Amino acid sequence: MDLFAYPVSLVMKFWHWVLGFVVDPDSGVAWVGSVLLLVVTVRLLLLRSMWRQQYSMRKMAQLGPRMKELQLKYKDRKSPEDRQEQAKEMQAMYSDAGVNPLAGCLPLLVQIPVFLGLYHVLLNFSPRGVSIEEAQTMTNGAFGPDQVSSFLNAEIFGVPLASYIRMPQEVMDSLHPGLVREDILVLAVPLFVLAGIATFINMWNSFRRQKAAKEAEKAAVAQVEAEDRAGGPFVDGEVVEIDGEKVERTGADSGDGAERDADENSAERADGTPGTPAKAGSGAGSGAAGDKPQDFSSIAESMTESMNQSMKIMMYLFPFFPIVGAYFFNFPIAIGLYWLTNNVWTAVQSHIFMEKLEKELPMTSREGLPPSAFM
Repeated sequence: MDLFAYPVSLVMKFWHWVLGFVVDPDSGVAWVGSVLLLVVTVRLLLLRSMWRQQYSMRKMAQLGPRMKELQLKYKDRKSPEDRQEQAKEMQAMYSDAGVNPLAGCLPLLVQIPVFLGLYHVLLNFSPRGVSIEEAQTMTNGAFGPDQVSSFLNAEIFGVPLASYIRMPQEVMDSLHPGLVREDILVLAVPLFVLAGIATFINMWNSFRRQKAAKEAEKAAVAQVEAEDRAGGPFVDGEVVEIDGEKVERTGADSGDGAERDADENSAERADGTPGTPAKAGSGAGSGAAGDKPQDFSSIAESMTESMNQSMKIMMYLFPFFPIVGAYFFNFPIAIGLYWLTNNVWTAVQSHIFMEKLEKELPMTSREGLPPSAFM
């Protein structure tokens, strides 16, 4: 853990040193400012990777209908050579669009050690089971004993930054004579509740937009499938001419999806040859998992679905973590400040990203996705 904590503490120490030229370095303002600026620094360092994540998600959404067209093209071609060719075309599509289906995982993998180090630093200014007098003689990452002592004496609204809800009375007396639990509760409860609410709002907004985008993408893909069954794209409810010939839809074609899939007279089949009958079991209703090529599209869809399910669960559980942690894990006031600041940053950053994405990657009606498809 020290491997993560030391560089984080160096950043926090730097900002505390800078703020020391403006305010009293032993004041709560200096230490609160160093915590807030630490959050800002970390998020700025991750800004580019977060942008690439959002950009890739938007580009992936735009590629949805094209990926379905490619799958339909190869749905009746199961030879190893055909699957290899499909994989090459899929890779070329991603390469041309400049996206990586796995790019969304990178920001999370980068943030985990950073946030673990941050928690470690804030929690270890006053280690559990160690008296305040002993803690003042210890080091914490890049902080020496003098700076640890300064942090322990720092206050905000008369409450020490190192204090926590279940702090024993004797520790409170040594940390700040006259401090009572009610003083801590008055600051800690609203702070951690606000942090939990901010967490829920951010996750709810993200989940809501992704769910709406997924539904719209399904509608766009369904249109591609309908056009494939009809033999060409629809314009005002009619199939347009292809190579000078207009394909007439039969009664089966105009019926429901299952009847159209079963009709062997559908004009354009998966291999692009007009009039080729569909193979048994190759319709939309069949398609066992073993029949689908394991291309990048299926991998990306599987990962997206798994992430959506996990996010839905976390959306209702994770907001309770700062509140539960404040009581059961003795999160100090400083962690509440970090948590709230981090979520405020997330909300502002998401808004800015969406404004930029709407200008750079506007979604068309063909793709079927709203401009604010992803947070």
